[in-house]
Amino acid sequence: MYMKNETTKFSVSRAILVISNRIKHWALIIFPLCFFFISCNGSKKQSAGQEVNEVKLQTEDILFPVSEVLNLKSYYLSSYFHNDSLSLIYGYNYKSHALDCMDLKRHQISQILLSSQGESAVMRSVAGLFIQTPDSIWIYDDTQRILLINGDGKLLKTVDLRPELKDNEQILINTNHAISTVRLFYDGGRHSLLYGIKDFSTSPVTFKVRETFLNSMTPSVDYLLQPSVAVTNVSGRDYGNMSDLNITFTAEKLLYNYPVESHVYVMDRKSGEQKVFEADSRFTKNVAEKCESGNYEQWERHNIENPHFYDLMYLPQTGMYARLHFGGIEFDATRDILNLMDDRDLYLTFFDKDFVVVGEAKLPSHRYNYFTGWMETNDGIALFVDNSLDENEKTEELVLDIVRLQAD
Repeated sequence: MYMKNETTKFSVSRAILVISNRIKHWALIIFPLCFFFISCNGSKKQSAGQEVNEVKLQTEDILFPVSEVLNLKSYYLSSYFHNDSLSLIYGYNYKSHALDCMDLKRHQISQILLSSQGESAVMRSVAGLFIQTPDSIWIYDDTQRILLINGDGKLLKTVDLRPELKDNEQILINTNHAISTVRLFYDGGRHSLLYGIKDFSTSPVTFKVRETFLNSMTPSVDYLLQPSVAVTNVSGRDYGNMSDLNITFTAEKLLYNYPVESHVYVMDRKSGEQKVFEADSRFTKNVAEKCESGNYEQWERHNIENPHFYDLMYLPQTGMYARLHFGGIEFDATRDILNLMDDRDLYLTFFDKDFVVVGEAKLPSHRYNYFTGWMETNDGIALFVDNSLDENEKTEELVLDIVRLQAD
């Protein structure tokens, strides 16, 4: 049996470079003690004397020649699909209101135009994307509905999330790399959709994953996620815009973590067991400092000066996991904010199948777009080459790096 717990609109910021003011429902008291015991009992540490090694990376750069498709240089929302013959990345093109399909084997780009009107309408506030097959694509467009379209953009099915959404709940399906990453997931074995929920009825705010079944007669299942073991209340104004969490999925597990700190949290969907794993960086601080105020300018400064940990990504071919994170840099009031953000360093950490850190490496500076995104592939991490401080990459063509752990 899958664990059932008591069972939300999340307004996604599509302005990638703008940090929105999301200060509301400020909570002042700590989580119940039961969460504390869960956190402590489920925590796993690196073995005594075990070092986090610096690993060697292998990078494959892929250039997509100019074509008739008016593609972007980078995509804030993307999703990967792989089978024996295909290796595809789909990215939402907000300019064309389309899904651009990047074929990693043929180095070609095709496009699925989305309709803004009529029976197959998809709103432009696209926030979630999951590729079941090239002809079965799940989209969340911030209308509290999840849509299934085919490879021509035709609407096949609509799943309404509103009937089970409570007044104090907010849907968390979001890919904003200034805030958090909460993925949409389709479970083909259970014919269900999984996504995040933010519950404002508790103090502090709590987070959970909701599983909604395609069979509307089957009630949804909620998985309650435990709070951070390093920070008392991430959802208040103390951490600026890092007030949510990251959630990703595999067929058996819920993977989540908090942008403000380095621990990795894993729930077994079948048993409901939760574990916490230490995943400290050897290069950066592992807990963000508190933000001095709720002022917008202070939030920007807080982003620049502090680490930001991103979602855990599963690499099925290797059975490993990977995580990206930023290290903070010194704030310089004489420099442009966007240049400061592009000047930060990005680090990649690999984990084995048991979530033990294998090693960590710093990625090249001034190469990748930190405001759009990245995604896992079958055996590595794909990043868009697009940084305002890059003096070498001047092409207008789309360029991707696939970063893999170098074999011994």
